[in-house]
Amino acid sequence: MKHRTALFIALLVVWVGAGCTTRITQALHTPESALHDPVADVYLISNINGSPFGEDGKGYIARIAPDGEILVEKWIDGETADTTLNAPKGMAIVGDVLWVADVNVVRRFDRESGAPRGEVAIEGASFLNDVAAGPDGTVYVSDSGFGPGFTPTGSDAIYAIRGEEVQAVLKSADLGQPNGVLYVDDTLYFVTWATGELRRVTSDGGHELVAKLPAAQLDGLVRAGNSFLVSSWEGKAIYRVMPDRSVRTVAEELDGPADIGYDAERDRLLVPWFNLDRLDVRSN
Repeated sequence: MKHRTALFIALLVVWVGAGCTTRITQALHTPESALHDPVADVYLISNINGSPFGEDGKGYIARIAPDGEILVEKWIDGETADTTLNAPKGMAIVGDVLWVADVNVVRRFDRESGAPRGEVAIEGASFLNDVAAGPDGTVYVSDSGFGPGFTPTGSDAIYAIRGEEVQAVLKSADLGQPNGVLYVDDTLYFVTWATGELRRVTSDGGHELVAKLPAAQLDGLVRAGNSFLVSSWEGKAIYRVMPDRSVRTVAEELDGPADIGYDAERDRLLVPWFNLDRLDVRSN
């Protein structure tokens, strides 16, 4: 009975247009990123649980079922003796390893057990933010170039990790503070916080504009069908970038829509509300 009561409190289902949204309001503290693990069929939510710049060991990752049941609140817990996790943000899965951006290192955990499996430090990084996986197992991570108070540090970059080797794909103070990254169709895409753009990395090592969005402070980036979905703090919105590069607004009045995730099996968008400690699971 106690478990059922907690679950009832944690879930609120609201109808939005023709679809519905499941709103999860328990077990989350400064949720930053959402990821669907299609093998285990669970949602992983990274929780900063404090300052996004902090190295206080309070970060954790929650494990939630697609029906909204909270399976394990602190599945990976930075406050346990054998685990280091400070301010976890973007996540990606490669094989049996979960990769997590954490301030200036990318940490690895066992996909099934959550046990620590090492880390890769990124020299000179100030704010590692999102993580994406390439088809060959390469892991890409963005450095948004934020310092305390979100002041620019000029460390803007996107790095590629192959094994233990780290290489800068792009590194320049004029990248516009890259945030969300995504590898799809043999191309690496990223969105920018400062300039509000969706861009892609070109074969010659440069980058080019795909679409200018209605507002800046872009965070999460996912592919849904033949379009991209992008979250914007400034716009308090989710935007859809169509194949013809036109942009539509699909959700509004969001408070701190952070690094969104996508459940392709159910065509659901996972929206962490950074400022309100909640997760919306929206029918796309």
